[in-house]
Order: sequence, then C-alpha cells, then structure tokens
Amino acid sequence: MAKGTGIVVAAVVIALVLANHEDDDGGAATGSASGGGNASAAQFAASRQAMLRGEPTVAWSRLGMARTAKDASRRDTDCASHSYGQVRRYLRRVPCRVMDRVLFTVDDKGGNTIAIAVAWVRFDTPAAAREFKRIDDTWGTGQVRPLPGSTLGLPDIRLSGQHYASRREGSLTVVAEAEEVADGELDDAFLDEIAGVAVLLPH
Repeated sequence: MAKGTGIVVAAVVIALVLANHEDDDGGAATGSASGGGNASAAQFAASRQAMLRGEPTVAWSRLGMARTAKDASRRDTDCASHSYGQVRRYLRRVPCRVMDRVLFTVDDKGGNTIAIAVAWVRFDTPAAAREFKRIDDTWGTGQVRPLPGSTLGLPDIRLSGQHYASRREGSLTVVAEAEEVADGELDDAFLDEIAGVAVLLPH
C-alpha cells in the first residue's frame, strides 16, 4: 500500500496516550502539524485526545472542521474480495472474522473537503492482525479497498494510501486514509495528520 511519508510524533503527550491504548506494533501514524489546514501541533494533540475519549465531533472541531451529514458504511466477512495485491493474498490464506468500512467527509471553514476512509479488520488472533498490519503498512503491497466516492455522491476520489495511518489493538487492525476531494490548499503533511486522527475513530 502507498503510505504517507515523513511521519513523526506530533507531541510527547500523544505518544504517551497512544502507548496506553496500543500494543508494541506502534500506533496511529502522526505526521507533523503544518500547512494548508493552519492547525498547530497542539490542536492535533487535542484532536487525538478527543478521539481517544470517544468524542469525534469534538475531535474535528479542534481542527476547525466538521463531519458532513453524508457517510457510507459496510460490513463484510469476505475481506479478501474487498482488497488487492499482497494484502488480498494474505487475507485468502488467513481470513478475517469481519471487516467494517466507513467513508465520510469533513469540511473546514475555508471550503476544503477531505474524504476519509477507515477500515476495522478483526482476526481470530493478535498474531494474524499483527501480520496483516505489517503487510498493509508496507509500500506497494495493495490494500483494503475503500468504499467508492460514488456512495456519497462525490466524484471519483483517488484514495491511494499516500496519507495513511494504522494501529492495532489485540486481534483488531485499523487503517485510515485521507485525501482532499478537490485540489486545494491542504498539503501532504496536514493530510497525514488527518489520517492519524481518523485512525482513532471510535468503532
């Protein structure tokens, strides 16, 4: 899968918070706050903390954003048929128990719209989830297919995984992607950070 680059921990406090919620695989990718979204590292830290508390509306508001009314979701038990590449081959060998996917958008006051795709993939064992995360985190290995933009009445959105985050909790692996719906002022580092917030979305 294509993965975001230049990802670093935004703040020590977030590393400590995530350490309490994730295992030794590491947690959500956390890019450096910057750029077009005009959000600071402190704002991203507050956003992640709100997500960890189970308050997504508050989390997006910390970044000056709001989730739009439209969203799409789907549950599947045949994960392999909704993936491709090495990820698909792995899921054929080691089937998941269930996969939940959601696609939604968030808007900011500047008129920018970001499409966000999150997938929760649950396995029978932590070891299976760990290996899935390792493969999915690796560049060029394929991915779980996000729900298409047409489900939200949006133009085709290229969710290539460039702005990507993942985490694991036991037998559950969560992956998230973010992409601007139309070319605008949001830079790559900002979108990396958005994925790092989205991967903490309560399930």
